[in-house]
Amino acid sequence: MSETTGIFRKLSSKLDHTPNDIPMGKRLGAYFIDWSLGGIISGFPAVLLYGVITGKSDMFSDLYVFEALGFERYWGMTAGILCLLAAILYYIVVPCKIWRGQTLGKHLLGLRIVRKDGEAVGVKELILRQGIAIFLMEGTLFIISTYIRQLVTLVTWVYVDAIWQYIGIAFTLLSVVLAIYTASHRALHDYIGGTKVVLALKEEEVKKDTLKQAEKSKPEQQKRKQKPMPAPQKKTEKKRLPKKNGKK
Repeated sequence: MSETTGIFRKLSSKLDHTPNDIPMGKRLGAYFIDWSLGGIISGFPAVLLYGVITGKSDMFSDLYVFEALGFERYWGMTAGILCLLAAILYYIVVPCKIWRGQTLGKHLLGLRIVRKDGEAVGVKELILRQGIAIFLMEGTLFIISTYIRQLVTLVTWVYVDAIWQYIGIAFTLLSVVLAIYTASHRALHDYIGGTKVVLALKEEEVKKDTLKQAEKSKPEQQKRKQKPMPAPQKKTEKKRLPKKNGKK
């Protein structure tokens, strides 16, 4: 029992316990928006390609359907690659280039992804957080993760879909526990990406306060610069008296 307690204490010491007052309702709402809208955008290329290649208008199921209907395997691979590009556009390019640190869901609900130190996220953090952690590790609920697993199966000819999904479920549950029950509310993908989610409005207020303080300090600095320097004192030269001649 003591060994188990010691393990939990060691694990707890590795976690970020910095308080974060982000409302979990907003974060769940943003997650739902990104899950639904991101899923539609990510899956649209496969649905479109399926209709063009097969000439059918029925429901698209998965990337395996092309080969099941007698088409070449590479059509499923092509659909998977196009879906991956669409997901990268929504989950990485948008929060990097359009709304810094914000997917559409976070933008609508006033949340922002920032680095752990509070600075703006870059491409590296978003690739680690969104691409590696969410797409590959936790993406049990994301449609793009399903397509990635199917794409790997099609490329390697090794069925990795099921075992990968079970591992993803474990990572997802761990991520949910971290996000809900720790003070920092950082999920597993936040630890991997070195990020956290904050209120965008609060962040802007902090920036405004910083700018105000900087503006207040400017006049004082200018006054110091404008203070006249004391005029250098002229050295008074002593007049030399003519030497008296000793001869009478």
